[in-house]
Amino acid sequence: MKTIGSDFITALKKGATVKVVFIKKDGSERTLIGTTNLESIPKVDHPRTDRAPAKGVQRIYDLEIGEWRSVSLDAIQMWQTTEYEVA
Repeated sequence: MKTIGSDFITALKKGATVKVVFIKKDGSERTLIGTTNLESIPKVDHPRTDRAPAKGVQRIYDLEIGEWRSVSLDAIQMWQTTEYEVA
């Protein structure tokens, strides 16, 4: 049986842009629209290392604020693929 986290990672690996709602470490809810698709991320923000994130964590580029974020897979409340137009 697939989990929310594994489906989420699979979608990101396929280049999807996702809207994800998760609970931050401080207990607040956060909605993020992001991707790991380098074609959608400014070259200046491309990862400088191939270092893998910690187990159970996914790094994702927040398209709205233009920064990388880490999302704990256990904290995901819901997610869906979405369209996002870069301004």
